[in-house]
Amino acid sequence: MSLVILLISFFSLLMFKCPISFSLLISSMVALLVKGLPLRMVPQNLVEGAESFTLLAVPFYILAGEIMNVSGITERIFNFAMAIIGHVRGGLGHVNVLASMIFAGISGSASADAAGLGRIEIEAMRKEGYDISFAASITAVSSTIGPIIPPSIHLVIYGAITEVSVADLFIAGILPGILIGLALMITIYIMAKSGIAYCPTRPKQPFIEIWRAFLKASFSLFAPVIILGGILIGVVTPTEAGVIAVLYTSFLGLMYGELSWEKITRAFKNTIRSTAVVMFLLATSKSFAWLITVERVPENLTNLMFHFTSNKDVILIFICIGLLFIGTVESATANLIIVTPILVSIAGKLNIDLVHLGLITVFALMIGLITPPIGTSLYIVSDVASISFEKMVRATLIYLIPMIVVLFLLAFFPQIVLFLPKLFGYTG
Repeated sequence: MSLVILLISFFSLLMFKCPISFSLLISSMVALLVKGLPLRMVPQNLVEGAESFTLLAVPFYILAGEIMNVSGITERIFNFAMAIIGHVRGGLGHVNVLASMIFAGISGSASADAAGLGRIEIEAMRKEGYDISFAASITAVSSTIGPIIPPSIHLVIYGAITEVSVADLFIAGILPGILIGLALMITIYIMAKSGIAYCPTRPKQPFIEIWRAFLKASFSLFAPVIILGGILIGVVTPTEAGVIAVLYTSFLGLMYGELSWEKITRAFKNTIRSTAVVMFLLATSKSFAWLITVERVPENLTNLMFHFTSNKDVILIFICIGLLFIGTVESATANLIIVTPILVSIAGKLNIDLVHLGLITVFALMIGLITPPIGTSLYIVSDVASISFEKMVRATLIYLIPMIVVLFLLAFFPQIVLFLPKLFGYTG
């Protein structure tokens, strides 16, 4: 009975546009009252939900992304990417993807990519004569690489929930992130060659220009090497790497002479706002997740699924489709917190590796960032590009094909995800 009350109150609140955090909190309180349990469990769970050393990494990676966007680092990354592959058929579309991949190696936030780097990318493509819908759509889609290529805020959250090593999750995200980028570049190339998208050709840059662009961006490009290298060789933890990312990007901003007190203040304000949203969501979800567990929802759903089939591949298909669906109706962070305990229960019975599951889960939910009606990245980029949400949706749909293909490749070929972690000593 309490489970029914929990779900009805939760979805009713969402229907009335109540923020997800408050919907989780209020519905949990109602269910506790129905169950006859004391409400003092709510503040206890609020503290437990956010009380994790692993989660300390979240504000640092958010702050690193904010500093990058106000200190000239993103411009240098974009100009370097343009010098390397701007001449390839598809032009600035490829540059857009490559720049997002480099940006992802420092920040790991899709929103920071879409709002900060996206502004530079869209303006450059507009000046070159690209259709604004094409420019905006590839900007939104490429921003989803951020939470896959390490460091990743969503992988940190998944690691905190499942107690899986965040370092292993970070290492596991490298190859999938590169694969997603290549899939998007192939799609852009096909669109440009077939005439689906108008992509002006750029002359190939002479080596001296590429070298100049590299020198200007060299310190910025070295940031992912420091962060990932430190994690890979075990010198720093992912949380400590977040601190290094903030210090290094701040140093670069000062060195470039573009980091003023006003910009620093703005970066901190944005970080505090974003961190508060994530941490409050994690805190309020604890009671909800506890009630779901007490009512044996993960076990019952697992048993129900196994009643129909015990085939691992079929269940993986169901998991991917289910994640893609819920990604369209709620934010990625909220979904990650709610569904992870259920998926871990299923993975335990199927002997699915939790690192593998983490990458599948996060990537499937990231696809939700570019899928209506929620489509967080779509809203951010449509605002940056000053085009309607409907135009954004139409232009973005074609990219769902390569994204979903890569998702199922990762699901059915865990070697892609687990190759690098095992190379660095992961035993599963």
